[in-house]
Amino acid sequence: MLSTGERTLVMAPFRGLRFDASVVGDLASVISPPYDVLDADMVRDLEAGNRRNIVRLILSRHFERPYLAVRRRLESWRAQGCLVPDPEPGLYVYQYTVDGLTVRGLIGLLGLREPSERIVLPHEEVMPEPVEDRSALMRTTRTNLEPILLVHQGPARLRELLEETTRRAPLVDFEEREGSRHRLWALTDPSEHRAIAELLAPGQALIADGHHRYAAYLALQRDLRDPSSAPGESPWDYGLAMLVDQNDYPLSIGPIHRTVAALTLSDVLEMAAERGDEVTTCPDREAAVTALSKASPGNGAPTADFVLSDGRAWALLSTRRHHEVDAAVLHDELFPAWHVSERQVEYHHSLDQALHTATRQPGVVVGVRPPLLDQVMASAARGARMPRKSTSFSPKPRMGLVLRDLRDA
Repeated sequence: MLSTGERTLVMAPFRGLRFDASVVGDLASVISPPYDVLDADMVRDLEAGNRRNIVRLILSRHFERPYLAVRRRLESWRAQGCLVPDPEPGLYVYQYTVDGLTVRGLIGLLGLREPSERIVLPHEEVMPEPVEDRSALMRTTRTNLEPILLVHQGPARLRELLEETTRRAPLVDFEEREGSRHRLWALTDPSEHRAIAELLAPGQALIADGHHRYAAYLALQRDLRDPSSAPGESPWDYGLAMLVDQNDYPLSIGPIHRTVAALTLSDVLEMAAERGDEVTTCPDREAAVTALSKASPGNGAPTADFVLSDGRAWALLSTRRHHEVDAAVLHDELFPAWHVSERQVEYHHSLDQALHTATRQPGVVVGVRPPLLDQVMASAARGARMPRKSTSFSPKPRMGLVLRDLRDA
Protein backbone atom coordinates (compact mmCIF):
# COMPACT_ATOMS: atom_id res chain seq x y z
CA MET A 1 0.00 0.00 0.00
CA LEU A 2 0.99 3.61 -0.47
CA SER A 3 1.02 5.69 2.66
CA THR A 4 -1.31 8.64 2.24
CA GLY A 5 0.83 10.99 4.34
CA GLU A 6 -1.00 14.24 3.70
CA ARG A 7 -4.66 13.90 2.92
CA THR A 8 -4.55 13.80 -0.88
CA LEU A 9 -6.36 12.05 -3.72
CA VAL A 10 -4.85 8.55 -3.82
CA MET A 11 -5.32 5.65 -6.24
CA ALA A 12 -3.08 2.82 -4.98
CA PRO A 13 -2.02 -0.34 -6.83
CA PHE A 14 -3.37 -3.74 -5.78
CA ARG A 15 -3.42 -7.37 -6.85
CA GLY A 16 -6.51 -7.59 -8.99
CA LEU A 17 -8.69 -10.69 -8.80
CA ARG A 18 -9.78 -11.59 -12.34
CA PHE A 19 -11.74 -14.26 -14.18
CA ASP A 20 -9.60 -16.80 -16.05
CA ALA A 21 -11.05 -17.17 -19.55
CA SER A 22 -9.47 -20.63 -19.92
CA VAL A 23 -11.72 -21.83 -17.08
CA VAL A 24 -14.91 -19.73 -17.31
CA GLY A 25 -15.02 -19.29 -21.09
CA ASP A 26 -15.76 -16.07 -22.96
CA LEU A 27 -15.19 -13.13 -20.60
CA ALA A 28 -18.15 -11.35 -22.17
CA SER A 29 -20.36 -14.00 -20.53
CA VAL A 30 -19.22 -13.29 -16.95
CA ILE A 31 -19.48 -9.48 -16.80
CA SER A 32 -22.55 -7.47 -15.85
CA PRO A 33 -23.89 -3.92 -15.57
CA PRO A 34 -23.77 -2.47 -12.02
CA TYR A 35 -26.08 -4.16 -9.53
CA ASP A 36 -28.42 -1.19 -9.15
CA VAL A 37 -29.46 -1.06 -12.83
CA LEU A 38 -30.31 -4.75 -13.17
CA ASP A 39 -33.87 -5.95 -13.62
CA ALA A 40 -35.24 -9.49 -13.41
CA ASP A 41 -35.03 -10.16 -17.14
CA MET A 42 -31.42 -9.00 -17.30
CA VAL A 43 -30.46 -11.20 -14.37
CA ARG A 44 -32.10 -14.26 -15.92
CA ASP A 45 -30.28 -13.66 -19.20
CA LEU A 46 -26.90 -13.16 -17.50
CA GLU A 47 -27.19 -16.30 -15.36
CA ALA A 48 -28.42 -18.35 -18.32
CA GLY A 49 -25.41 -17.22 -20.35
CA ASN A 50 -22.88 -18.36 -17.74
CA ARG A 51 -23.54 -19.62 -14.23
CA ARG A 52 -20.31 -17.97 -13.13
CA ASN A 53 -21.48 -14.51 -14.11
CA ILE A 54 -20.48 -11.81 -11.62
CA VAL A 55 -24.18 -11.08 -11.05
CA ARG A 56 -24.29 -14.16 -8.77
CA LEU A 57 -21.91 -12.33 -6.43
CA ILE A 58 -23.04 -8.71 -6.59
CA LEU A 59 -26.81 -8.94 -6.56
CA SER A 60 -28.79 -8.64 -3.34
CA ARG A 61 -30.36 -11.96 -2.42
CA HIS A 62 -32.30 -11.33 0.74
CA PHE A 63 -32.62 -14.98 1.67
CA GLU A 64 -28.79 -15.28 1.69
CA ARG A 65 -28.06 -12.52 4.15
CA PRO A 66 -25.58 -12.00 5.66
CA TYR A 67 -24.15 -13.22 2.33
CA LEU A 68 -22.66 -16.45 3.59
CA ALA A 69 -23.73 -18.21 0.39
CA VAL A 70 -21.98 -15.53 -1.70
CA ARG A 71 -18.82 -15.99 0.36
CA ARG A 72 -18.93 -19.74 -0.19
CA ARG A 73 -19.54 -19.23 -3.91
CA LEU A 74 -16.64 -16.79 -4.15
CA GLU A 75 -14.28 -19.16 -2.32
CA SER A 76 -15.43 -22.05 -4.53
CA TRP A 77 -14.77 -20.07 -7.68
CA ARG A 78 -11.28 -19.23 -6.42
CA ALA A 79 -10.57 -22.85 -5.54
CA GLN A 80 -11.72 -23.95 -9.00
CA GLY A 81 -9.46 -21.39 -10.68
CA CYS A 82 -12.36 -19.35 -12.07
CA LEU A 83 -11.02 -16.29 -10.26
CA VAL A 84 -7.25 -15.84 -9.96
CA PRO A 85 -5.28 -13.02 -8.28
CA ASP A 86 -2.67 -11.27 -10.40
CA PRO A 87 0.90 -12.04 -9.27
CA GLU A 88 1.93 -8.45 -8.54
CA PRO A 89 0.21 -5.19 -7.59
CA GLY A 90 -0.88 -2.90 -10.38
CA LEU A 91 -3.09 -0.08 -11.48
CA TYR A 92 -5.42 -0.99 -14.32
CA VAL A 93 -6.50 0.97 -17.37
CA TYR A 94 -9.99 -0.02 -18.52
CA GLN A 95 -11.26 1.23 -21.88
CA TYR A 96 -14.66 0.35 -23.25
CA THR A 97 -16.77 1.43 -26.20
CA VAL A 98 -20.57 1.23 -25.99
CA ASP A 99 -22.90 2.49 -28.73
CA GLY A 100 -20.00 4.30 -30.36
CA LEU A 101 -18.96 6.12 -27.16
CA THR A 102 -15.54 5.34 -25.67
CA VAL A 103 -14.65 5.73 -21.99
CA ARG A 104 -11.22 5.25 -20.46
CA GLY A 105 -10.54 5.06 -16.73
CA LEU A 106 -7.93 4.14 -14.15
CA ILE A 107 -8.86 1.35 -11.72
CA GLY A 108 -7.12 1.29 -8.36
CA LEU A 109 -7.65 1.51 -4.62
CA LEU A 110 -9.10 4.87 -3.69
CA GLY A 111 -7.79 6.32 -0.44
CA LEU A 112 -10.95 6.93 1.61
CA ARG A 113 -11.69 10.51 2.62
CA GLU A 114 -14.48 11.99 4.68
CA PRO A 115 -16.77 14.34 2.72
CA SER A 116 -15.64 17.25 4.90
CA GLU A 117 -12.11 16.90 3.49
CA ARG A 118 -13.37 17.95 0.02
CA ILE A 119 -11.18 15.40 -1.80
CA VAL A 120 -13.72 12.71 -2.70
CA LEU A 121 -16.94 14.59 -3.37
CA PRO A 122 -20.34 12.94 -3.04
CA HIS A 123 -23.24 14.78 -4.65
CA GLU A 124 -26.25 12.63 -3.73
CA GLU A 125 -27.93 11.60 -0.51
CA VAL A 126 -27.86 7.92 0.48
CA MET A 127 -30.37 5.61 2.14
CA PRO A 128 -29.33 3.51 5.15
CA GLU A 129 -30.69 0.21 3.81
CA PRO A 130 -28.51 0.01 0.65
CA VAL A 131 -25.46 1.12 2.68
CA GLU A 132 -26.09 -1.65 5.20
CA ASP A 133 -26.64 -4.16 2.37
CA ARG A 134 -23.34 -3.34 0.60
CA SER A 135 -21.52 -3.24 3.96
CA ALA A 136 -22.82 -6.71 4.83
CA LEU A 137 -21.72 -8.05 1.45
CA MET A 138 -18.19 -6.65 1.70
CA ARG A 139 -17.81 -7.48 5.39
CA THR A 140 -18.80 -11.10 4.78
CA THR A 141 -16.78 -11.67 1.61
CA ARG A 142 -13.87 -9.34 2.50
CA THR A 143 -13.97 -8.42 -1.18
CA ASN A 144 -14.75 -5.30 -3.21
CA LEU A 145 -16.74 -6.86 -6.03
CA GLU A 146 -17.51 -3.66 -7.97
CA PRO A 147 -15.50 -0.47 -8.38
CA ILE A 148 -17.31 2.77 -7.68
CA LEU A 149 -17.14 5.28 -10.52
CA LEU A 150 -15.40 8.65 -10.10
CA VAL A 151 -14.86 11.56 -12.47
CA HIS A 152 -12.22 14.28 -12.32
CA GLN A 153 -10.42 16.78 -14.50
CA GLY A 154 -6.87 15.50 -14.47
CA PRO A 155 -3.57 16.91 -15.69
CA ALA A 156 -2.49 16.44 -19.31
CA ARG A 157 0.49 14.30 -18.30
CA LEU A 158 -1.80 11.72 -16.69
CA ARG A 159 -3.84 11.47 -19.87
CA GLU A 160 -0.59 10.95 -21.79
CA LEU A 161 0.42 8.11 -19.45
CA LEU A 162 -2.89 6.34 -19.94
CA GLU A 163 -2.69 6.83 -23.71
CA GLU A 164 0.82 5.35 -23.73
CA THR A 165 -0.46 2.36 -21.76
CA THR A 166 -3.15 1.61 -24.33
CA ARG A 167 -0.47 1.20 -27.01
CA ARG A 168 0.73 -1.95 -25.22
CA ALA A 169 -0.80 -5.39 -25.57
CA PRO A 170 -3.90 -5.60 -23.32
CA LEU A 171 -4.48 -8.23 -20.65
CA VAL A 172 -7.94 -8.82 -22.07
CA ASP A 173 -9.72 -7.68 -25.22
CA PHE A 174 -13.23 -8.90 -26.04
CA GLU A 175 -16.58 -7.84 -27.43
CA GLU A 176 -20.09 -8.42 -26.15
CA ARG A 177 -22.84 -9.63 -28.44
CA GLU A 178 -24.32 -6.18 -28.95
CA GLY A 179 -20.92 -4.96 -30.13
CA SER A 180 -19.47 -3.19 -27.09
CA ARG A 181 -15.72 -3.68 -26.75
CA HIS A 182 -13.77 -4.00 -23.48
CA ARG A 183 -9.99 -3.85 -22.99
CA LEU A 184 -7.87 -3.93 -19.86
CA TRP A 185 -4.19 -3.15 -19.25
CA ALA A 186 -2.09 -3.44 -16.08
CA LEU A 187 0.51 -0.92 -14.90
CA THR A 188 2.91 -2.82 -12.64
CA ASP A 189 6.02 -0.61 -12.76
CA PRO A 190 6.52 1.10 -9.36
CA SER A 191 7.94 4.17 -11.11
CA GLU A 192 4.65 4.54 -13.00
CA HIS A 193 2.76 4.17 -9.73
CA ARG A 194 4.80 6.98 -8.20
CA ALA A 195 4.30 9.22 -11.23
CA ILE A 196 0.55 8.71 -11.16
CA ALA A 197 0.43 9.31 -7.39
CA GLU A 198 2.17 12.67 -7.82
CA LEU A 199 -0.14 13.70 -10.64
CA LEU A 200 -3.30 12.77 -8.73
CA ALA A 201 -2.30 14.12 -5.30
CA PRO A 202 -3.54 17.74 -5.63
CA GLY A 203 -6.83 16.79 -7.30
CA GLN A 204 -10.46 16.17 -6.37
CA ALA A 205 -12.81 13.48 -7.62
CA LEU A 206 -16.59 13.45 -7.86
CA ILE A 207 -18.51 10.26 -7.12
CA ALA A 208 -20.42 9.61 -10.34
CA ASP A 209 -21.85 6.20 -9.43
CA GLY A 210 -21.58 4.28 -6.18
CA HIS A 211 -22.61 6.65 -3.38
CA HIS A 212 -23.98 3.79 -1.29
CA ARG A 213 -20.87 1.67 -1.83
CA TYR A 214 -18.65 4.60 -0.88
CA ALA A 215 -20.67 5.16 2.28
CA ALA A 216 -20.24 1.42 2.96
CA TYR A 217 -16.45 1.77 2.48
CA LEU A 218 -16.39 4.50 5.14
CA ALA A 219 -18.59 2.49 7.52
CA LEU A 220 -16.34 -0.57 7.20
CA GLN A 221 -13.25 1.57 7.73
CA ARG A 222 -14.70 2.91 10.96
CA ASP A 223 -15.72 -0.58 12.14
CA LEU A 224 -12.88 -2.84 11.00
CA ARG A 225 -9.58 -1.00 10.62
CA ASP A 226 -6.97 -1.70 13.29
CA PRO A 227 -6.69 1.55 15.25
CA SER A 228 -2.98 0.92 15.75
CA SER A 229 -2.38 1.05 11.97
CA ALA A 230 -0.81 4.18 10.55
CA PRO A 231 -3.00 6.20 8.14
CA GLY A 232 -3.13 4.45 4.79
CA GLU A 233 -1.70 1.17 6.11
CA SER A 234 -4.94 -0.71 6.75
CA PRO A 235 -6.69 -2.45 3.82
CA TRP A 236 -9.91 -0.86 5.12
CA ASP A 237 -8.44 2.58 4.35
CA TYR A 238 -9.13 1.90 0.66
CA GLY A 239 -11.98 0.96 -1.66
CA LEU A 240 -12.01 -0.22 -5.25
CA ALA A 241 -12.70 2.61 -7.72
CA MET A 242 -12.51 3.58 -11.37
CA LEU A 243 -11.46 7.17 -12.11
CA VAL A 244 -12.48 8.77 -15.42
CA ASP A 245 -11.01 12.03 -16.71
CA GLN A 246 -13.79 14.23 -18.08
CA ASN A 247 -11.18 16.02 -20.23
CA ASP A 248 -10.24 12.72 -21.88
CA TYR A 249 -13.13 10.37 -22.72
CA PRO A 250 -15.97 11.95 -20.75
CA LEU A 251 -19.07 10.35 -19.35
CA SER A 252 -22.42 11.97 -20.06
CA ILE A 253 -25.28 12.55 -17.61
CA GLY A 254 -28.62 10.99 -18.43
CA PRO A 255 -31.99 11.15 -16.68
CA ILE A 256 -33.37 8.98 -13.91
CA HIS A 257 -37.16 9.01 -13.93
CA ARG A 258 -39.61 8.19 -11.14
CA THR A 259 -42.83 6.29 -10.73
CA VAL A 260 -45.04 7.13 -7.77
CA ALA A 261 -47.39 4.38 -6.58
CA ALA A 262 -50.83 5.02 -5.08
CA LEU A 263 -51.13 8.34 -6.89
CA THR A 264 -53.26 9.24 -9.91
CA LEU A 265 -52.72 11.83 -12.59
CA SER A 266 -55.97 13.49 -11.52
CA ASP A 267 -54.55 13.82 -7.98
CA VAL A 268 -51.45 15.56 -9.32
CA LEU A 269 -53.38 17.89 -11.61
CA GLU A 270 -55.69 18.90 -8.77
CA MET A 271 -52.81 19.64 -6.41
CA ALA A 272 -50.93 21.49 -9.17
CA ALA A 273 -53.91 23.81 -9.61
CA GLU A 274 -54.00 24.45 -5.86
CA ARG A 275 -50.28 25.34 -5.88
CA GLY A 276 -50.46 27.46 -8.98
CA ASP A 277 -48.18 25.18 -11.01
CA GLU A 278 -48.63 25.33 -14.76
CA VAL A 279 -49.78 22.13 -16.52
CA THR A 280 -49.82 21.73 -20.30
CA THR A 281 -51.61 18.67 -21.66
CA CYS A 282 -49.84 16.83 -24.50
CA PRO A 283 -51.42 14.54 -27.10
CA ASP A 284 -48.83 11.78 -26.69
CA ARG A 285 -45.44 10.78 -25.30
CA GLU A 286 -43.44 12.28 -28.14
CA ALA A 287 -45.07 15.67 -27.70
CA ALA A 288 -44.47 15.62 -23.93
CA VAL A 289 -40.79 14.68 -24.28
CA THR A 290 -40.34 17.32 -26.99
CA ALA A 291 -41.94 19.96 -24.77
CA LEU A 292 -39.58 19.03 -21.93
CA SER A 293 -36.54 19.26 -24.21
CA LYS A 294 -37.62 22.74 -25.35
CA ALA A 295 -38.23 24.03 -21.82
CA SER A 296 -35.39 26.13 -20.45
CA PRO A 297 -32.83 24.10 -18.46
CA GLY A 298 -31.36 25.24 -15.14
CA ASN A 299 -28.77 27.99 -14.67
CA GLY A 300 -31.22 30.76 -13.92
CA ALA A 301 -34.36 29.40 -15.62
CA PRO A 302 -37.38 30.37 -13.51
CA THR A 303 -39.14 26.99 -13.63
CA ALA A 304 -38.39 23.30 -13.21
CA ASP A 305 -40.26 21.11 -15.69
CA PHE A 306 -41.45 17.49 -15.57
CA VAL A 307 -43.22 15.04 -17.86
CA LEU A 308 -46.27 13.41 -16.24
CA SER A 309 -48.13 10.32 -17.40
CA ASP A 310 -50.32 7.51 -16.14
CA GLY A 311 -49.54 5.48 -19.26
CA ARG A 312 -52.50 6.94 -21.17
CA ALA A 313 -52.55 10.72 -20.75
CA TRP A 314 -49.47 12.96 -20.97
CA ALA A 315 -48.69 16.41 -19.61
CA LEU A 316 -45.86 18.83 -18.85
CA LEU A 317 -45.78 20.39 -15.39
CA SER A 318 -43.82 23.58 -14.69
CA THR A 319 -43.21 24.86 -11.17
CA ARG A 320 -41.26 27.72 -9.66
CA ARG A 321 -37.61 26.80 -9.23
CA HIS A 322 -35.90 27.01 -5.82
CA HIS A 323 -32.91 24.81 -6.76
CA GLU A 324 -30.86 24.59 -9.96
CA VAL A 325 -31.41 20.80 -10.16
CA ASP A 326 -34.88 19.61 -11.17
CA ALA A 327 -34.72 16.42 -9.07
CA ALA A 328 -34.17 18.54 -5.95
CA VAL A 329 -37.28 20.58 -6.77
CA LEU A 330 -39.25 17.37 -7.22
CA HIS A 331 -38.18 15.84 -3.90
CA ASP A 332 -38.02 19.00 -1.79
CA GLU A 333 -41.15 20.76 -3.05
CA LEU A 334 -43.49 18.67 -5.17
CA PHE A 335 -43.40 15.32 -3.39
CA PRO A 336 -44.20 16.88 0.01
CA ALA A 337 -47.00 18.91 -1.59
CA TRP A 338 -48.36 15.74 -3.18
CA HIS A 339 -48.08 13.89 0.19
CA VAL A 340 -45.71 11.34 -1.38
CA SER A 341 -43.45 9.25 0.85
CA GLU A 342 -40.14 7.67 -0.21
CA ARG A 343 -41.76 4.21 -0.02
CA GLN A 344 -44.01 5.11 -2.95
CA VAL A 345 -41.14 6.10 -5.27
CA GLU A 346 -39.27 3.83 -7.68
CA TYR A 347 -36.40 4.89 -9.95
CA HIS A 348 -35.90 4.08 -13.63
CA HIS A 349 -33.16 4.77 -16.18
CA SER A 350 -35.63 5.06 -19.06
CA LEU A 351 -39.22 6.14 -19.62
CA ASP A 352 -39.92 2.68 -21.02
CA GLN A 353 -38.96 1.10 -17.69
CA ALA A 354 -41.07 3.63 -15.81
CA LEU A 355 -44.11 3.03 -18.02
CA HIS A 356 -43.72 -0.73 -17.66
CA THR A 357 -43.82 -0.32 -13.88
CA ALA A 358 -46.89 1.91 -14.12
CA THR A 359 -48.75 -0.79 -16.07
CA ARG A 360 -48.03 -3.38 -13.37
CA GLN A 361 -48.66 -1.09 -10.40
CA PRO A 362 -50.95 1.86 -11.13
CA GLY A 363 -49.34 5.20 -10.42
CA VAL A 364 -47.84 8.27 -12.03
CA VAL A 365 -44.69 8.45 -14.12
CA VAL A 366 -42.58 11.55 -13.55
CA GLY A 367 -40.02 12.22 -16.28
CA VAL A 368 -37.08 14.20 -14.89
CA ARG A 369 -34.52 16.21 -16.82
CA PRO A 370 -30.90 15.45 -15.83
CA PRO A 371 -28.68 18.18 -14.36
CA LEU A 372 -25.75 19.63 -16.23
CA LEU A 373 -22.26 18.52 -15.22
CA ASP A 374 -21.25 21.97 -14.04
CA GLN A 375 -24.34 22.02 -11.80
CA VAL A 376 -23.33 18.70 -10.24
CA MET A 377 -19.72 19.79 -9.76
CA ALA A 378 -20.70 23.15 -8.28
CA SER A 379 -23.19 21.57 -5.91
CA ALA A 380 -20.68 18.95 -4.72
CA ALA A 381 -17.87 21.51 -4.34
CA ARG A 382 -19.91 23.54 -1.86
CA GLY A 383 -20.88 20.43 0.08
CA ALA A 384 -24.53 20.32 -1.01
CA ARG A 385 -26.29 17.02 -1.65
CA MET A 386 -28.88 16.28 -4.30
CA PRO A 387 -31.64 13.72 -3.76
CA ARG A 388 -30.57 10.14 -4.39
CA LYS A 389 -30.76 9.04 -8.03
CA SER A 390 -30.43 12.59 -9.37
CA THR A 391 -27.83 11.62 -11.96
CA SER A 392 -27.03 8.71 -14.23
CA PHE A 393 -23.54 8.90 -15.66
CA SER A 394 -23.13 6.82 -18.81
CA PRO A 395 -22.06 4.69 -20.48
CA LYS A 396 -21.44 2.70 -17.32
CA PRO A 397 -18.50 0.29 -17.02
CA ARG A 398 -19.15 -3.44 -16.78
CA MET A 399 -18.59 -5.22 -13.50
CA GLY A 400 -16.39 -8.32 -13.31
CA LEU A 401 -13.26 -7.16 -15.11
CA VAL A 402 -11.28 -6.61 -11.88
CA LEU A 403 -12.24 -7.48 -8.28
CA ARG A 404 -10.29 -6.77 -5.10
CA ASP A 405 -10.01 -9.39 -2.37
CA LEU A 406 -8.63 -7.75 0.77
CA ARG A 407 -6.85 -10.98 1.65
CA ASP A 408 -4.66 -10.66 -1.46
CA ALA A 409 -2.92 -7.53 -0.11
